Amino acid sequence: MRLPAITLSTTLLCGATAYLSAAPPTPSPATTTTAATTAPAPAKPKLSIKEITQKQIDEITYEDSEEDTGFITPIAADLDHMDEDSKKRLDDWTAKLHDWAGARDENVPQRVRNLMHVAALADMIHSEFERETAFVVFEKLKSEVDKDQLIKACAWMVLHPAEGRAITKVPELGWEDDFEEDPLRERASMYAKKLLGRLVGKLPRKDN
Repeated sequence: MRLPAITLSTTLLCGATAYLSAAPPTPSPATTTTAATTAPAPAKPKLSIKEITQKQIDEITYEDSEEDTGFITPIAADLDHMDEDSKKRLDDWTAKLHDWAGARDENVPQRVRNLMHVAALADMIHSEFERETAFVVFEKLKSEVDKDQLIKACAWMVLHPAEGRAITKVPELGWEDDFEEDPLRERASMYAKKLLGRLVGKLPRKDN
């Protein structure tokens, strides 16, 4: 009769030891609500157009912007020199320019910069309408943008060429390949100075 009692005690002791030595159960994590983590929005380009003063505009000089018929930043005086076939091709291209999203940017200073980059691209790749593109862009901007706002937007490009977005290719206009950004910005700013000079009456230079 003692043997079963010993067996029972041993069984109970082993069970207790196993229970005490076992790792404590891992509690189930409480249900929590974690706010979704989103990537920070890309920094918007700094638009310092509002900071540009009349004094800064008046101090801009134009000695490097007088030549319109040279190799750099050429501008057609008008479109009267074009034959009918060329004019038709330019009209078709201009229609694409009007439809291009960059030419309809709601941010007017950036829209100006976009279109100046179009003129610069046409110049730097020596497009068929290299001189005429700048003329078309200038006329478009003068007809669509308030003069005072256009003056400040052009001055912004002259004084802050590295600000805003750079347009380095425009597939919609037939320019598929990326162009190097820094020289393109420089050339676009040169075109902006030429338009600015016309808006403030300092270009084209009057002969004395």
